[in-house]
Amino acid sequence: MCHGASGCERACDGGEAAACYALLFLYSRGEAEPEPARRGFEKLEQACDAKEAAACRLLGASLLEGLGVKKDRAKALSAFVRACELGRDADCALAGELLRGGRAGHRDFERARSLLTRGCDRGNAASCTGLGNMARYGEGRPKDLPRAASFYQKACERGDPVGCGLLGTLLSGDEGLAADPVRADEAFRKACAGGVAVACTSLGVVLARSAPAEGAKLLEKGCALGEKAACAYLATLLYEGSGVSRDVPRAVELLQKTCERDLTESCTLLGTILAEGKGVPKDAAGARAAYERSCKAGEALACIGLAALLLDAEPPERDEKRAVLLLERACQAGRADACGILGAFHHAKGDDAQARPLLEKACAAGFARGCELSKALRP
Repeated sequence: MCHGASGCERACDGGEAAACYALLFLYSRGEAEPEPARRGFEKLEQACDAKEAAACRLLGASLLEGLGVKKDRAKALSAFVRACELGRDADCALAGELLRGGRAGHRDFERARSLLTRGCDRGNAASCTGLGNMARYGEGRPKDLPRAASFYQKACERGDPVGCGLLGTLLSGDEGLAADPVRADEAFRKACAGGVAVACTSLGVVLARSAPAEGAKLLEKGCALGEKAACAYLATLLYEGSGVSRDVPRAVELLQKTCERDLTESCTLLGTILAEGKGVPKDAAGARAAYERSCKAGEALACIGLAALLLDAEPPERDEKRAVLLLERACQAGRADACGILGAFHHAKGDDAQARPLLEKACAAGFARGCELSKALRP
């Protein structure tokens, strides 16, 4: 590997394709002069024309990323196709994915399938995963889930953790393929071990019901890998003490992070914990902010929680008008608890005429407090 612009320039002039690419990278960072970078790009083109597969791959990467040259995905595709034809199986997958997604012009499923088939037949796992995706989503041909699972299986056996994760998803039975829990479990475990966060999460959620301690460990890994759903589910387990030692402060920390990443369920639970102060000090302001965020996203439970805070607050935070509006909307949407809270509010105001139908509706829907208050109303 070359070091510094001058070293890479010498190595590139000596015919090292990797050094020419490194020179382009350094130029893109302002650490090399334009003329040597231009010569480096030309040398990559010449080497690719001379059927050097590695040079074609690096030429494609520089064009795709815009390293030292203007981005040109169409030319990048041509370089990756050439590399594939020259025996670089991984570049069959790259070229195929560019064609599948239309990232180098219009989508061309048949050409993509041809390149991915070439790569998969030669043992490239990522190419098999690409073929599995095409069969799963019916790209260019009718959807074929058994065929998709077969390609994912090949990819998984050849070491592609993404293929393992997708195989696990199909074998879970949620997309119409017959469920195979044993194989799905095995596939998810391989994917998780390979760093696929969503696989850790999927398996962790399943095991949280039957083997909570193991499920929590998998969710820990998924969370550490950046999967927000794993962090949110783990937070629930920590709050409940299910499979792990109860740790409300850490649950709150995880919920705050995932709420900030727009996971409405996290915002709602965070608001509830902070409003009730169970395991952490009460924080009405924090609860209100969390409920606000989730309520704006249409989460009825959050809107009800927010309304309750607005009714309990002291002026100027108290806002009966807005609280009533939130509760009316939730009640009309079928939330018995909202009807009950709204009925209790009108009862406390001495307006039993408005309170009665609301409390009766809440009672009929199973809201016990509604039944209690309904019985206490004046005839």
